[in-house]
Amino acid sequence: MMYIIFASLLIDLLAFTMILPLLPSLMDHYRRNDPPDGWYNYFLSSIESFRLLVGAPDRFSSVLFGGALGSLFSFLQFLISPLAGGMSDVYGRKPILLISMIGIACSYALWAVSHSFALFIIARIIGGLSKGNVSLSMAAMTDVSSPATRASGMALVGIAFSIGFVVGPVIGALFARWASSSSGLMEPNWYTKPALFALTLALTDVFFILFCFKETLHKVSFFFCCKKAFLMACMIFLSKQFILKF
Repeated sequence: MMYIIFASLLIDLLAFTMILPLLPSLMDHYRRNDPPDGWYNYFLSSIESFRLLVGAPDRFSSVLFGGALGSLFSFLQFLISPLAGGMSDVYGRKPILLISMIGIACSYALWAVSHSFALFIIARIIGGLSKGNVSLSMAAMTDVSSPATRASGMALVGIAFSIGFVVGPVIGALFARWASSSSGLMEPNWYTKPALFALTLALTDVFFILFCFKETLHKVSFFFCCKKAFLMACMIFLSKQFILKF
């Protein structure tokens, strides 16, 4: 069972990390193609205001832009992970894991048709809010491992992250290379192919979980799980210390 969790997490991480080397080209694409009154210019003006507020040089605008876009996804994942964990304590790991992966697949499908920056941002928001599967995979790994095998289980999680963050960006770079024309410019709607590839991986993971993943949770009381989820949610939304550290 540990290897099934490992394979599921690896498939997801390959799709997730594939977009990382594509982000600069995606930002350039939307800079040239998004309408003047679109979300790109609005987002950029907000970043410029923040840059002036903190006194950063002009050359840091693109860095702040990409950082804000990446932080949006990570912040939403930060918010949803404890909630997904609490819900999985009540309803089981498998159904919540399936819901998370279906949400991730929907985000890739929306990315494939994101002709505007607004659709791309919405796709990233959906993806971030669905990214509770990583913490669920770690919880499931803890469920199926004994004290003697827990170190091996956590090592498999680390291996999945290592492979995903090495191979995934390489796949993304290959897609960027194939999409470049002889003039060095990207083809129109070039992002559709990597998005569809990521969607294929996500759907593969959905069916893999559906047919191969067995429920790992040992049932506990409904009241205890709800209390745990509520306390974790309060910790995130009300604790300024945690938010500032993040």
